[in-house]
Amino acid sequence: MSMRLTASLSSRINRSQKRRREDGSDVLYAAEAEHGGDQTPVPQPSKRAREAKLEITNLIVSIEGEMSRLSDINIGISVVLSRMWEPIPEKGIGLSRDGMADLYRFRKTIPPLIMVSHLHALFPSDPTFIDREVQRVAEEGIVRRMVVNQTAGDMVIENKEYLSRLHQAKQANSAHRDVFDKFEQLLKDKPASTQLTFTELTNYEISEQSGIRDLIAAGFLVLSGSPGIYFISIPNVGSFLKLSFRTRQWVVSLLSKTKWKEMMEKMIRERWDANHKKWREFRGVRFEWVMMEVKGGGWCEPFGTPSGRGWKLTGKKK
Repeated sequence: MSMRLTASLSSRINRSQKRRREDGSDVLYAAEAEHGGDQTPVPQPSKRAREAKLEITNLIVSIEGEMSRLSDINIGISVVLSRMWEPIPEKGIGLSRDGMADLYRFRKTIPPLIMVSHLHALFPSDPTFIDREVQRVAEEGIVRRMVVNQTAGDMVIENKEYLSRLHQAKQANSAHRDVFDKFEQLLKDKPASTQLTFTELTNYEISEQSGIRDLIAAGFLVLSGSPGIYFISIPNVGSFLKLSFRTRQWVVSLLSKTKWKEMMEKMIRERWDANHKKWREFRGVRFEWVMMEVKGGGWCEPFGTPSGRGWKLTGKKK
């Protein structure tokens, strides 16, 4: 059974973006949401949906896009990225002209990141394969793995895309190009690192006064919370993490309202498409992208029923 693969920022976000320019804290978007931040309204399922337990015919259900162990992980990254956004309609999504412009700007600024949990959804036969493969391709300089928040999860981006963003920042900061050149060399010498120490940075002549602050302001370093340790980051990663967390939270919260913590996929999709936050807050993220993450991250799992695919909670915390 295959899944059909079809296809303003608030003042609070603006305040968070201002903080990032000082300390890189835009990555706290996800953490703020997890600890009592703005909660996304979740549509209430009908009483019938809450009380009827679904008949399970198959516990092993795949989703379209799953790959064998022999597949190239870069293909997996491309698959996930290609399923992230719905095409933006010219009208009918409840946005003003300014809202539409903001939507286009948002998508343009989001880096082409994916959660490692997305890859786990595509390679379900060997849970350890993804971790080993991500480490391998990171060491080879093919991808950059990032962990900028202890609770947000691992992310990956193709290294050529990461370096492209770094080069853009260097052009926009002509007075500090030497800092970006030194930082790029440091990253090339440590392709699998997700964090850097103050000593490692100063060994490349990147000091707090002549570089670290510039890299934090540009979004390429984030304070880790531990003295002298910085997470490798990328601009607007906080917006990506917030989007990932809130869309995942929407699905988990919806299923949690049912008696048996389960629902038919077509019912989840209907509520997703009818959600008034789909374009304003979720920016037109595709349903399939969200379901890949809740599956790969272990929050939900699919199962077969006589009427199609169902989804249920696993009990993992949000």
